[in-house]
Amino acid sequence: MSEVGLDKVLGEINNYRQRLILLREELTRANRAMAEKMAQLGETLTQRVRDLRDQVTNTPQNLLALESQWASGEIEEPAYKAQREDFRTQLTKNLRSIDEIRSLLMIMSQLEARPITSTSTTQGAVPRPISSAN
Repeated sequence: MSEVGLDKVLGEINNYRQRLILLREELTRANRAMAEKMAQLGETLTQRVRDLRDQVTNTPQNLLALESQWASGEIEEPAYKAQREDFRTQLTKNLRSIDEIRSLLMIMSQLEARPITSTSTTQGAVPRPISSAN
C-alpha cells in the first residue's frame, strides 16, 4: 500500500475516533440528563404520595364524621347528600391516583433496572491519533 493510501486510511481512522469521542460525550450528557429527570420524577412522586396519604387518611374519617352528624340529626339531608357525594368523588380520585402512582413506580423501577450503556472500559480515556510514523 502506498504512503498516500496509508495516510488516507490513518486519517479516516482518526476521524472515526474523534466522532466516537463526540458520541461518548453526548451519551454521557444524555445519561446525566436522564438521571436528573429521574430524580425530579422521584421527588414529584414522593410529594404526590405524601399528599395522597393525607387524603386517604382524612377522607374516610371525615366521611365517618358526616355519617355521625347525619345520624344525630345535626345536618340536613341536602347538605348531607352533597358532602357525601364530594367524599365519594374524592375517594374515587384517590383510587385513580393510587393506580397512577403504582404505574409510575413500575416505570421508574424498570428504568433503574436498565444498565446505562456506556463503554466503561474506555470512558474517560482519550484515544491517541494513529500516526504513520509507527
